[in-house]
Order: sequence, then C-alpha cells, then structure tokens
Amino acid sequence: MIRRSIVLAAACAIIATFSGAARAGERSIFDDVKLEAIPETNGVDPYPNEMVLLRIRGVYRPLINIAHLVQPSLVNFGWTNLMRDRGFTAEVDGFRAEGFERVIAIFPEKSGPLEIGSFVHKLSVVDGDGQRALEVRSQPIVLNVAEWRGPGGPKDPTQWWLPSGEVRITDDWSGDPNHVPRGETVRRTVTIEAHGVMAEQMPPAPVMRSPGILSFRGPVDHDMRATPEGPVARAVYRWDMRPATVQPAIVEAIEIPWFDTRAREMRKAVIPAQRMAWAAAGAPARDAARSDEPSTWLIGLAGALAFLGGLALLLTGAGGRPKLQPRAFYAMRVAAWRGDAASFRAAVTDLARAEREAARLWSAAPEVRAGLAELDRHLFDATAAPRPSLRRLARVISAARARACVALRPARSGLEPLDGPTKRA
Repeated sequence: MIRRSIVLAAACAIIATFSGAARAGERSIFDDVKLEAIPETNGVDPYPNEMVLLRIRGVYRPLINIAHLVQPSLVNFGWTNLMRDRGFTAEVDGFRAEGFERVIAIFPEKSGPLEIGSFVHKLSVVDGDGQRALEVRSQPIVLNVAEWRGPGGPKDPTQWWLPSGEVRITDDWSGDPNHVPRGETVRRTVTIEAHGVMAEQMPPAPVMRSPGILSFRGPVDHDMRATPEGPVARAVYRWDMRPATVQPAIVEAIEIPWFDTRAREMRKAVIPAQRMAWAAAGAPARDAARSDEPSTWLIGLAGALAFLGGLALLLTGAGGRPKLQPRAFYAMRVAAWRGDAASFRAAVTDLARAEREAARLWSAAPEVRAGLAELDRHLFDATAAPRPSLRRLARVISAARARACVALRPARSGLEPLDGPTKRA
C-alpha cells in the first residue's frame, strides 16, 4: 500500500513537471508585438537640413481595438507629417498579425550624432477577459549627420543652402518682353519647385537688377504639398518690369545653387536671361480723355508754335542743330501741354531714337535722368507717385538737348586755307 502511494506521488510529480515546462515554453500573443523606427538614409550620412524619411512600423498579434502613437520630442530636428497612417496584414510565425506604418520627414538641424527617442504605441487590445491596455516602445536610435566640407554649404552666409532631390524653374511673362507697349510694364513670374524641402527652406526672392531695366518686386507666395516620397515646396516670385532706355536691354540670368541629394553634388538652377525692348508702335491709347486736359485751342496753339519754331530753325540753321526738328520733339511738347504722361514718355523714347548720338549726351544729364525716373514711377503706380510737371520736364530735356547739339558741333579749324590766306578788300 505504501509502495503504491509512493509510485502515484512520483507519477504526479513527473506529470506536473512536464506540464509546467510546457506552460513555460508556450508564447503569449501579447509577446508578439514589435515597434521600430527606421531612418532611410540610403547608406549615406545626411547633411544638416537634408530630408530623411523616418518610417515607424509596428506588427501586433493581439486584436487591437484602440491605438494611439506618441511621438518623442524631436530635439534638433524639424519634421512634417506626410501621408495618413497605413494599416496592413502581416504574418508572424504562421499566425495572422495586424501591421501599422507611419512615415514622417525629418530634417536634422546640425552636424554630429543626433538621438531620436522612443516612439510609444498605446494600444487597447481584446483578450478572453475583455480589453487590456498595452504599451509598445521602439528602441531609441542615433542618426549621424555629416559635416559639410568645401565651399558653400549650410554655414555659408553668402549662399542659400538648398538640399533637394530635384529643382525645377518655370519662367512666365504676362506679355512679350521684346515688344513692351509704351508706358506699360510686363509682369515676370518665376516659380521654383523643390523636392524634399519644406516651404520655409525655399530661397528669398532673387534681386532682379540689370542695366537698362526698371524692376519692381511683387508679392511672393510659398506653399507645400505632401507626397509619399517627401514634401514638395514651391515658391512663386513676381516682378513688374519695363525697359529704362531707348536701346534694348538684357535681363541678366540668375543662378540658384542647390545640393542634389541623389547625386550628392552641388548644382545650379538658372533663371534664364531675357531681352527687353519697347514696342515699335506708338503709345497705347487711353481709355478716356483726362478731365483736366487743356482745351483744344491750347493744343492747337502749342502745335502752331512748335511748327513756327521749326520753320525758323529751318530758315536760319542756327546753333548747329538739325535744320528741322524731329517729329518726336513736337510730339513731346504737345504731350506736355496736354498732360499726357504716357504719350510724353513715348515721345521722349522716339526722340532719343531719332538722334542717337545727341541722345547719349542729353539723356545722361542728371536733371533729365531724375525727371524721367520720377515720370516712370508715376506711370508704374499713379497712386503712389504723383505725376511730375510735364511742361517743366520738357523744358529740361530741351535745354539738355540744346547743350548736346552745341557739344556735337564741329569745331572751326585754325589752319589757313590750302590756297593761302584770304585776301580782304
């Protein structure tokens, strides 16, 4: 009897031992949870402000009811969300599991090893007894950010740092820059689009300054759209432009340096050069007559006086000027009497074309340049700049033109005639 009890006790102990071992070796579904943060650097260390895609990926066997991802404070990083979180179905050791993925774009702000803390996924899962709270953490990671070597780079104060996968430039004009109507401006719109860049990383508006061109900077727009490959930023720059001289002028090309994050080298995007010139036709017609224009008899009187002055010069040939004034000169005087700023400016341009050699002198006179600059400001924005006195400006141009004609008059030779001195009676 005692022997039988001992055998039974030993058998129970052996069964209990094997049962405990089996229970110890069984894996719970709550152990099959995993969350990791994976930076996509393509095998190279990024430079400061260069985009890195950070993929947060989780796989869970338990049935999830509620999920909330807590992001660490990304010190020394700028960041932006891209697309919506994505759910998917996975398989873990032959068992069905639920997958979760979020992708954000991060931008390291300095060089050196930078730590990215743990992401925490707070889950409410369903088991046999109801719901159960579960927290899953990713391991902290360290991102090595390279130091820029060579000219340019993120620390160069003379050059904008633009690391991008692709940069595109489009250049649009509201009218033909080779045929700008007299007294008008054309709007130039330059759009720069950069991949892997946030809106605040786009460069400021370039300085559109070239000899012989008047340029007025307009509004600047910035926006950004999210794509699965990263943000795409766009900047739109505008200028209102017009020729400032009689001769055609060239708007010089502008180079925008950028770092190609795919080829790992510096490149240059170019805003192309463009020729600008006034249209050959006359000044554009106005919509309506000005209410403060002088009366018709004053206009006729001005035309008559201009005709008589030209006729007198034709008969006398005085002062070494052309014997007959160009038509543009009369048109300038008439436009001054009428108070027509656009026609006045067009007439001055025609006058300079008619007598190019003299125009190089009188158009360079400081008082002429100042007066024409004031007139151009008024033509560009009549509300911001009042109309200058066209009659006074006409007198200033006439006086400068007279001095130019005297300067161009050939000097009398001091040599005796070839056939000897002239005999006087």
